[in-house]
Amino acid sequence: MKELERIDDYFAGRLPPADRDRFEATLPHNPALARSVAFYLLARQTARQEARRMLKPVPVRRLPVRFLTLLAACLLLVLGVGWFLTVWQKPPSAVEVADQYLSERYGQLPVSLDGQSDSLKTGSHYYNMGEFRKAETVFESMLEREPTHPEALKRAGLVSLRLGNYDQAIERFRRLGQQTDLYANPGIFLEALALLKRGQPMDKNQAKKLLLTVIQGNLEGKEEAGQLVEKIKFN
Repeated sequence: MKELERIDDYFAGRLPPADRDRFEATLPHNPALARSVAFYLLARQTARQEARRMLKPVPVRRLPVRFLTLLAACLLLVLGVGWFLTVWQKPPSAVEVADQYLSERYGQLPVSLDGQSDSLKTGSHYYNMGEFRKAETVFESMLEREPTHPEALKRAGLVSLRLGNYDQAIERFRRLGQQTDLYANPGIFLEALALLKRGQPMDKNQAKKLLLTVIQGNLEGKEEAGQLVEKIKFN
């Protein structure tokens, strides 16, 4: 719901300029967000057509001009051939479920938490602006100095996911999950998501084992892990 509210705020012109620019910078790299935008626009178009049929016009805000080209590309990416015939009939794939969660939970990283280093703030700022290569450079530099830094491992792993470097993401989340002295550790849960994203033959079953470990061990991400196990059709 929060994601749809943010999309509605964007098209209604309620987002501050910085948030609007961040939204537009994130969209080309975020298939889940693109799908949500497409759903929002299709729903609005349907409402307009129904209103016209009933002779009750609905006022609609015009789209920002600079967004039209980007939106068209995203719609083509999302719709594809036969989208209307398949998207409502098939349950979401493991990759789609993982994408949705990552988009909602890690679409943006906090940059103002107490105790954060300047490097974490800088890397997170680049991440939020969609400049993932720059974010990767910052987080990798942190890991060179502190190879076990938990927050650097987590955020570097998230950057790797954004860049499609799934092996690297899995390795970083695994290193994080092996740390037993943390009050809360999302490493095992995030490793499961990275496996779902990679999608190699044995990845889905391995991801299920990790999700069950999170649930049975009452680890961070337990509630979300339970939801994923219910949503995804495991072999």
